[in-house]
This record gives sequence, C-alpha cells and structure tokens, in this order.
Amino acid sequence: MPVPPNSEELVPDRIATPVWGDLQSESEPAVIGDRLIDVTRRFLHAKRREWNQTKLYTVDGRGLGVAQIDALEVVAQHGEMHMNQLAAKLRLDPSTVTRAINPLVEMQLLERYTDPANRRYVVLRCTPSGEAAVGRFVEERRRVMRETLDPMDPARRLLLVELFEEYTALLEQSQAKREDPAG
Repeated sequence: MPVPPNSEELVPDRIATPVWGDLQSESEPAVIGDRLIDVTRRFLHAKRREWNQTKLYTVDGRGLGVAQIDALEVVAQHGEMHMNQLAAKLRLDPSTVTRAINPLVEMQLLERYTDPANRRYVVLRCTPSGEAAVGRFVEERRRVMRETLDPMDPARRLLLVELFEEYTALLEQSQAKREDPAG
C-alpha cells in the first residue's frame, strides 16, 4: 500500500502541499477519498463559512437558509419564473421550494401570483427589496472570495475552480448512475 505523501511541509493555516506521483494517486483512491472528505468537512465547519451563512445571508435580522438563498438568486437572475421551473432549476421537490419561498414572500423579497395565462401555474418575481438583497449577497460574497483567494497564485485559483467543477460533475454522474434502474 502506498504511503501518503509527507505532509511535513505546511503552508499557513496547516494546508498540506504534498506531491504524489501519478501511480500513487491512481493506486490509492481510498486515501485520496478520505483526504477529500476531510477537507470538505473542514470547509463545511470553517468559521468563515459559518460567518457567511449567519451574517452575510441575513435580511432585516432574519437569516436565510441555503434553499432560500438559492431560490432568491435564481428568481432574481430570471426576472420571473414558474414555481415548477424553479424547483427543476434547484433540483428540489416542489414542496421543498414552496417551504423555502414562503418566508421570502412574507419578507417581501419575492412576489408570488397565479399565472394569468394558465391558472395552474404559480409565478415568482423578485421584488426591488429582493433584488437589493441579492445584489448585496453577491457583492459581499465576491469581496470575501477576493480576500480569501488573494494569497493564492492566479493559476491555482483557476485550477481550484476547474477541479471543483469536475468533481461536482463526477458526483452528479455517480448519483445519476445509482438512481438509474437500468444502470
């Protein structure tokens, strides 16, 4: 069994910079998988991420959950959309989306009304307050990302994004295979 790389070389904040050969990387998916799970766990429990969730995504003293933030941002990007389109875009059950948007409607960040062209559909539209909140979220999130990623070499920033996109696509493909009864 290959030995994990020596992680004695550490950069600030205990980030290991090990280098493995191609053969070691290919022969030890368990070690790599464990490291990826560990770094994901550290990311999810990072103080900065918690601050982002509790402070950044607060409107009028009320914290928004992930589904609410996603719903508000998607509706703001599209101007207005049917509820079922939002559920599909977020890959969530329509009842989950309904529960997520109810507080947004109460807070007057979204408007909800019946589609006059087809009364079976519910339409969502971002209010000016909702658009302002999304603008603040985006601006502050970008500021935090600049601050966080500034010490990283620009080429590595791009690599980080590309690898995260690839990893996410692979997770989605793996999930789709598990859910496909013919697969």
